[in-house]
Amino acid sequence: MALRKVLADELLLPFYYEKGTEQVVPAELFPGQDRVERAFDLALSTSYEGYNVFVSGPESIGRTLYTLRKLRSASEGKPPPEDICYVNNFENPLRPLYLLLPAGYGKKLAQDIDRAIETLKEDLPKAFESKEYEEEVARINKTADAQRERILQELTQEAQKHSLGVVFTPAGIRLLPLMGRRLVSEEELIGNEKLQEVYEKNLSAFEEKFREFMRELRELDHSVADQVLELRRRVAYYVVEKVFSRFEGKYRNFNDARNFIEKLKEEIVKNTDLFMFWHTSKGNLAVMRSLERAFNAFRVNVLVDNSELKGLPVIHEEVPTLQNLFGRISYTVEMGVLQADHMSISAGSLHKARGGYLVLRAMDLLKNPYLWNAFKKVLMHKKIHMAGGIMEDSILPYVGISPEPVPADIKVFLIGDPFLYQILSLYDPEFNRLFKVKAEFDPVIELSEEFIENFPKMIKKVITDEGIKDISADGLLELLKYAITLSGSRKKVSLLMGYIVDAIREADVISKNSKNISAEHIKRAIREKIYRSNLIEEKIRKAIQEGKFLVEVKGKKIGQVNGLSVYELGDISFGKPSRISASVYIGEKGVINIEREVELSGPIHSKGVLILTGYMGNKYGKDFPIHLSCNITFEQSYEEVEGDSASAAELIAILSAISGVPARQDIAITGSVDQHGNIQPVGGIKEKVEGFYKTCKVIGLTGEQGVVLPSRNYDNLVLDDEVLENIKNGKFHLYTAETVDDVIEIIFGMPAERFHKLVIRKLQEFHKKITKPKEKG
Repeated sequence: MALRKVLADELLLPFYYEKGTEQVVPAELFPGQDRVERAFDLALSTSYEGYNVFVSGPESIGRTLYTLRKLRSASEGKPPPEDICYVNNFENPLRPLYLLLPAGYGKKLAQDIDRAIETLKEDLPKAFESKEYEEEVARINKTADAQRERILQELTQEAQKHSLGVVFTPAGIRLLPLMGRRLVSEEELIGNEKLQEVYEKNLSAFEEKFREFMRELRELDHSVADQVLELRRRVAYYVVEKVFSRFEGKYRNFNDARNFIEKLKEEIVKNTDLFMFWHTSKGNLAVMRSLERAFNAFRVNVLVDNSELKGLPVIHEEVPTLQNLFGRISYTVEMGVLQADHMSISAGSLHKARGGYLVLRAMDLLKNPYLWNAFKKVLMHKKIHMAGGIMEDSILPYVGISPEPVPADIKVFLIGDPFLYQILSLYDPEFNRLFKVKAEFDPVIELSEEFIENFPKMIKKVITDEGIKDISADGLLELLKYAITLSGSRKKVSLLMGYIVDAIREADVISKNSKNISAEHIKRAIREKIYRSNLIEEKIRKAIQEGKFLVEVKGKKIGQVNGLSVYELGDISFGKPSRISASVYIGEKGVINIEREVELSGPIHSKGVLILTGYMGNKYGKDFPIHLSCNITFEQSYEEVEGDSASAAELIAILSAISGVPARQDIAITGSVDQHGNIQPVGGIKEKVEGFYKTCKVIGLTGEQGVVLPSRNYDNLVLDDEVLENIKNGKFHLYTAETVDDVIEIIFGMPAERFHKLVIRKLQEFHKKITKPKEKG
């Protein structure tokens, strides 16, 4: 294909809609994402380690929406995972233990234990106040009293044999001397030294026997206390067994729960006094609150209750902080010390997602390196550790707990962009081992009949979810054109639905007094969006109009052409013509890139300029050496120049300067050149064409202006309606070129063969001048 003029009718999109969205059935569709479908199918069908998924794609393409929809569908009908509970570790309260129970049983166990505690608060005091208990205690004491009486009687008899009498005092048993049957008082004893001597002698003789009697009395007291304690234990155990027998049978098949209940009963029996104290403290709110905290030692903390789940859990953590992911331990102040127990533990997203799926944004994790490393450890070791002792910022002393880590079986879906995936793959040695599956969304797909048919369903889904009025048939067509425009090709369509949704929302605001949203509302919304962001573009156009930026769009100039640049400003990009000039003279320096010399040339631009040297040598230097020095630059350019899309324009400027043939200034050039003179496709075609059109418009349209572009960029001509209208009216023109020769014909207005001869003739003149022998003097 040689040089060809593009007609406006060729650029019109050949489709339309007959009706709007009123009768359309909404559908949530993700067309053209077979790669993502297959990646999800693999990840969801395997339980092998490391098959977590990195969902890659640009913002607003629907990564999170698709992921959640897919996971919810995959989780339906599957048995939910176990409930997660934490219980007191009676042997080491600072190390609470986890308890896993089938879904719904965690809440049942907690409720059963709570009811049992409330029942025991009444039943235990009643049991110890019962007639039977009091009679049994009285029997034990009566038997003990009889034994004590016997021992004391024997003690008295033995003491009398040693002339000693037994006296019972509040401080205990004392021995005093006997004189006959009379007991000598202490005052009398102190005043009679002879009596004291006899008394000491008798005491010494009776001391060992006295100790035996006292030991027997102590053993009797201990025996009575043990009997009473054993009685209390048996009574308490009977009451506890009776209360627990009402529900413990339902947990018989769950070993961990059964073992916990057995230990719990033992602990309640050991702490019967708590229930007695509760009974006697009724009405004292402060004491009762303190006792309630003590009763927490027996309770069950249901960390995750899956009783309402109909399938596997799908958790979307929108704010993945350390506490939101790993759970939280709440501390309370007791007597100036921060305290926590197993009831202070709250679940994190990792606990809630156990046995199912967790969805979160990769960038949110990576903002905190500690969080990222801790998160990876969960995936590697399959355990959820809670940082219970991190209280360094507290000014109060604290007692930290360290809960037993819960086993984790979680499939993670990280949402991120392709660049982030590359960075993690290259610089995180554990990433590829943990995320073996990449599900990458394609933001631009082929425009097919199927997509055109399904597009109204996708839009209907949006307006249904957003509560927006319906869109007319021409409005639908305008939205589709916008999606095609965003793709940058007339044969493709962009799936960045965020931009489409924004256009619909803003059009809805604009059309507040209309029944539905029309094409004009959509167009105005898009124009308003551009207007809000194109201040810099407008200022550049104004500077061109005022002559502060020198751009010529009329006439011809030697060694000067109009190239086209694209400015990327984040939310908007636009094209601007750049005056490229070249000057040539005899020398051996070749093509000198002035931008490179002053370090304003990017590597790709520098490469493009060096390729021009290759083209020049290949085209003109096969029969004689080229003696040429050429300076080439972007005039009034004060920032780095990057890219090779101006290399065709640069070559034309050089050839014009060599040949002396003036180049048209009303035709701008874009496209890169290879060493053989082929014009290669470049990016930003829409912006470049529209940028030159707007420049010509502010200076004045002549009807001759236009742009020559690579033929392989033909499909990228997705232009604004105003530009298309002026192309149709012959006020602006587009040309596609395959080779440098095609560009030469349009820019210089002569056959390429003839032009090349002019260049060769000039280069031969340079050669002769530099090789001409000097005349001898």
